[in-house]
Amino acid sequence: MRALLALGIAALMAAACAGSPIASSSPSAKGGATSARTNLPSPTGAKGGSPSPIPGVPAPFVGCAAKPTGGPMVLIGQAIYDVSDPVHPKLLCRVNNTVTHLFTQDTFTYIRRSGDEGTEVVLHSMGSGNESVIAGWPIKLLGSAFGDVGAWTPDGDHAATAVSAKDDAGDQAIQIWLFAQPSKILLYSFSQPLTDCICRFGVARPTLAFSADGQYLVSGWPVGKGASPLRVYRVADATLAQTLDLGDVEAIWSRTGHHLYLTGLAGKSRSWTPEDGFAPLDGATAWPYRLGLSPDGSQVAYTAYLDPSTQADLRVYVYDIATHQTRLLTSQMRSEVIFVKDGWVWYLEEAKCDPALPSCAPWGTAPTGKVFAMNLSTGVEQPVTFRMDETVTSPLSPGEFWPNS
Repeated sequence: MRALLALGIAALMAAACAGSPIASSSPSAKGGATSARTNLPSPTGAKGGSPSPIPGVPAPFVGCAAKPTGGPMVLIGQAIYDVSDPVHPKLLCRVNNTVTHLFTQDTFTYIRRSGDEGTEVVLHSMGSGNESVIAGWPIKLLGSAFGDVGAWTPDGDHAATAVSAKDDAGDQAIQIWLFAQPSKILLYSFSQPLTDCICRFGVARPTLAFSADGQYLVSGWPVGKGASPLRVYRVADATLAQTLDLGDVEAIWSRTGHHLYLTGLAGKSRSWTPEDGFAPLDGATAWPYRLGLSPDGSQVAYTAYLDPSTQADLRVYVYDIATHQTRLLTSQMRSEVIFVKDGWVWYLEEAKCDPALPSCAPWGTAPTGKVFAMNLSTGVEQPVTFRMDETVTSPLSPGEFWPNS
């Protein structure tokens, strides 16, 4: 069904790009919500074909070593693995210099630059190696103010990005832009945060993500002095739905619908929906580092310190949303836990080191390079055996899955 959808998207997007102008404008940052909206022609490459190389911009690279066999897959960072046997995974593809999303059992999408400010989405078949362009927008998602961002909806109708700008005082600011066919809309701007942190996980990552149903967009980067809170916008009319608290440092959407899970470095995690507002998550503490949902959306995996005040002794946890239970997976020092398929997680062995040594970071711990897997139903920890040159590396980012349920 999704393969047919991909073909339909390609046809629909080609027709949309040919028949409707795509919007673009660059008003100055003024802070707060705006309604800047203009229409200009499509970016180069949005209608198909390969764009010309852009000087100084690395081109995306796709390298596939094997074809999917129908088993479950996980995308971790820029590597796609077959995890039919999560203790002995098989690397399928690596994709560099871009952002990737799993699309069907045989395909994934990635983005590439199109002209100076445009972006296009490429659909790649792991089975055949064939590629086709299925969407294009007049906004730059690669090399944005948030880095390389993957904020677009599967149908290609909407995308979002962060743009560096100056405010009225001449200070550095970040603008959040929404593309909604056929318009490009400046939602709001905020001051560029100070982001230095000599710590194991750095500062909290910027947030820019559409809800699973594509109806809402959460964005922001609430870190540093003078931080600005995360905001949620309705996509249909580009209006503000909710301003979150400054303590809500990270936010992730549910696998379906538009249920938003919120957390910070301390305190308790909670949730928000546009229908019911904020709600507590019984039994949940903070999920401070590398939080990610299970494929079916019923559990949250995260890393935390046993004693946050001393930033010592990292551990890995799973919170069950239905039972409100928080589970410590092992008493050993571990970090960067992620789901790789339902019921299975991977995480890294973490060990203490001497901060006086050049090879040791100031906080005194580091991953050893060993990756462990755990079947949550048994609680048994096993080392993951990778084939040569296929090892996953730190940092382990929360994964995407096929099937995504």
